[in-house]
Amino acid sequence: MKKSKKCLVIYNPKSGKGLKADKVKEYKQIFEDKGFEAEFYATKRKNDATEATYKAKGFDIVFAIGGDGTLNEVVKGNFDRKEKMTICPIPNGTCNDVASMLGFGSDPKENIAMALEGKEKSYDIGTINGTPFVYVVGMGKFMNIPYDTKNEEKKKMGYFAYLKDGVIEFTEKLKRYKAEVTLDGEKLEDYYSLIMVSNANHIAGINKFHKEVVLNDGKFEVLLCKASKKRHLILNFLKFLLGRKNKLISTTASEIKIKLSAKPDKKWCIDGEKFEDDGKVYNIKVAQQMKFLTPKETANSKLFK
Repeated sequence: MKKSKKCLVIYNPKSGKGLKADKVKEYKQIFEDKGFEAEFYATKRKNDATEATYKAKGFDIVFAIGGDGTLNEVVKGNFDRKEKMTICPIPNGTCNDVASMLGFGSDPKENIAMALEGKEKSYDIGTINGTPFVYVVGMGKFMNIPYDTKNEEKKKMGYFAYLKDGVIEFTEKLKRYKAEVTLDGEKLEDYYSLIMVSNANHIAGINKFHKEVVLNDGKFEVLLCKASKKRHLILNFLKFLLGRKNKLISTTASEIKIKLSAKPDKKWCIDGEKFEDDGKVYNIKVAQQMKFLTPKETANSKLFK
């Protein structure tokens, strides 16, 4: 890793089970032991990490300690910078899909040490109606769970809070939306109960959600579900995850355009957070690449070309 020894470390003190001052001191020591100078910044409000990343000066690397929402904010701040920083997610949230996918484990101290000895790899960053996202956007059945699950329950129950709300969501009526979906110019028109666009093989805590993902190939994975009954949706998802024949539409595309006949009842999900755009037309595309700092083993894996 041929970068300067000065890092910006942005952390969300309320993400997951929180991050206390004594832990911050421990983490600073790891950077010092590795010969790096780290400046820590605790976020105070929503989108604070975005602003801090955008305004940062004198850093080549920015670490995002938190969940996927914290990482999303850092990426948004980096997106509009003229001089991009290398990004490294360190998991400390309820759900850490991107960090888990990149090979980071449950011990933050080990993760920081691995990262500082890691490699940089390019990662495709997308936009939905101009708003950057890291790894997933979607609408329809179950896509509201990440942002609807209460923070208090996440702190008490962790990942199980999502599972609990998933069971509740399952009891609710399944709604389908008439939509025109255009994938790199090819149009599909039907009624869909779920639409998901992603650049990840680890989604909603499920490893190898997609089996053959390349994070810097200029393509996103697209998943469309037309099921009209909840049991059919669940059955087809299970078959999909097990690699068996199913009725889901699974493909890849660089540019996806979605036109809904009516506004969805619930907001789109963007990297686990609520997307406030409530229109009927959504343009999703691979917009640019950013450098991500990953463990050496992951950098040399099939996740990157």
